[in-house]
Amino acid sequence: MSIYTNGDYLQANPGWHGQDAHWKLGHLLYALEQAKIAKPLQTVCDVGCGSGELIKEWARRQPAMHFTGCDISPQAHTLCLKNAPPNTHFIHGAPAKESVFDAVLAIDVLEHLPDPDIFLKSLEKNTDLLILHVPLDLSFRTLVNPEILEQERSTVGHVHFYTAPYLKKWLHSRGYTILSWHYTNKYVERPPVLTSRRSRIGMAIRRLAHSFLPRAWAAWWVGGYSVMLVARCRRPGS
Repeated sequence: MSIYTNGDYLQANPGWHGQDAHWKLGHLLYALEQAKIAKPLQTVCDVGCGSGELIKEWARRQPAMHFTGCDISPQAHTLCLKNAPPNTHFIHGAPAKESVFDAVLAIDVLEHLPDPDIFLKSLEKNTDLLILHVPLDLSFRTLVNPEILEQERSTVGHVHFYTAPYLKKWLHSRGYTILSWHYTNKYVERPPVLTSRRSRIGMAIRRLAHSFLPRAWAAWWVGGYSVMLVARCRRPGS
């Protein structure tokens, strides 16, 4: 039994990061706008949806669309069912193989999976449009202080660590076409309440880097970034 199904993850992360839904949805919609998708989306599946708050908020904004959320955690599934709009449907498990969606989301999912390659391959039967949000845990900061990565592993279950160039190269190697991508930084855009002097100094450095350095440089030298991207997938047999 994994930390996602035995209750440990929810205990360590109350609310399953639902408080970030509004922030993530803003970046997701911006990425879709930049991708210039010709056909408006009607059906969306969020795989590894956690509490489901992202698609619940999206569903309230777009009542004509239909949203499906999937998660292996029974605790997350219970959270999904609370205050769910009528145009949402939540599944405890994976989407059915025969289900086809206009787009599939994997928001902060790849870094948790033992084999992300197999995961992406499984999604290709459900869609040809993939939207990813992936933390960029690898940076100069984690290179000199690798304990940070161990903390990510123990607190939020990250088992794979990425940089933006590696992530894009990996997707290209699978035959994906990246339609849009941009950096996000929750620590700067949604700063937590900081109580210690050390934390406040660290946040000041993050903000300076975010304001004055190119995003790629800031992501490497300071860290704390993720990337939101839209990619066109290969369909089986194509």
